[in-house]
Amino acid sequence: MNEMLKYLEDFPVQCEQAVQITKKYPIDVKRYDSIHQVVVCGMGGSAAGGDLLKSYLQREANIPIEVNRDYLLPQYVGENTLVFAISYSGNTEETLSAYQDALSRSAKIIAITSGGKLKELCQKDGIDIIEIIGGMPPRATFGYLFFPMVTLLERVGLIGSKEEEIRETIQNLQLLCKQYNPRSKANLAKELSERIKGHFLLIYAPEHLAACAVRWKNQFNENSKSIAFFSLLPEMNHNEIEVWASGSEFTKKFYLIFLRDSAENERIKQRIIITESILKDKVAGVQHVTSSGKSLLSRLHSLVYLSDWVSTYLALISSVDPIPTPMINLLKKRLSQI
Repeated sequence: MNEMLKYLEDFPVQCEQAVQITKKYPIDVKRYDSIHQVVVCGMGGSAAGGDLLKSYLQREANIPIEVNRDYLLPQYVGENTLVFAISYSGNTEETLSAYQDALSRSAKIIAITSGGKLKELCQKDGIDIIEIIGGMPPRATFGYLFFPMVTLLERVGLIGSKEEEIRETIQNLQLLCKQYNPRSKANLAKELSERIKGHFLLIYAPEHLAACAVRWKNQFNENSKSIAFFSLLPEMNHNEIEVWASGSEFTKKFYLIFLRDSAENERIKQRIIITESILKDKVAGVQHVTSSGKSLLSRLHSLVYLSDWVSTYLALISSVDPIPTPMINLLKKRLSQI
């Protein structure tokens, strides 16, 4: 079995472990009084959890949650800001720079990492660290990087109890794992990978599923080394839809995937129906993928998890190893020489 498939089968356990690791961490709750905003700093797979955190809590949290993918932080960051510094390896240069920026502004920092330079700095500076298991591709550690943030926000009183939602999410992931693993006969993930093989991928999603759309794009980029793009509704109806007016041979190279959710706005549902009717004859194919689960947390994770499986199966049927990222490594090597 390919190593990435093993990581995917272990994902529900990973989520549970992440919660337990964070619950046991001896955090000083008083240190995080008077928080006015949360900023998640990370790149690539280490930032994906921040995207989902924002999508998950934006209609519930009384404070803004933002994701920072840059060397420096927004001007408003200060002593009343909780900054999650997330780098799976602990050596991501953008995150290390943002960490130093947060430190200089007296922000309240919590790091999530498996080690590296970030761990060294936190130990030196007296910063809280949630240390997770190392040795995996960062994109395969979504549970380790996401669930500590939710658990910590709950522990410091910024959100209500999520214990029931987390339990339901893990149970749903366990069920989906049985459906998507290589031994399953009726396997949506395998079937979808076979349909989209050889095409450019275009993911359309409602705004509240933005984090899932980003994850689908990034997983196809990294796992199957496929060209993939995403856009959000209703925004794409106000600009991008014009791209399809010609219906040329080039547009036939695209396979369109709509990410769907039971909590869609009624007007969004109508927009999706009409958008598909306009585009279906201009693309290679259309697939609707619907979330599963009761809570929003569970539904978001169901879409994230499916993207992991589909992109991995697409890599394998295309004779591509989903683990290595040679172009990313080349870029990092050249940057290190400057």
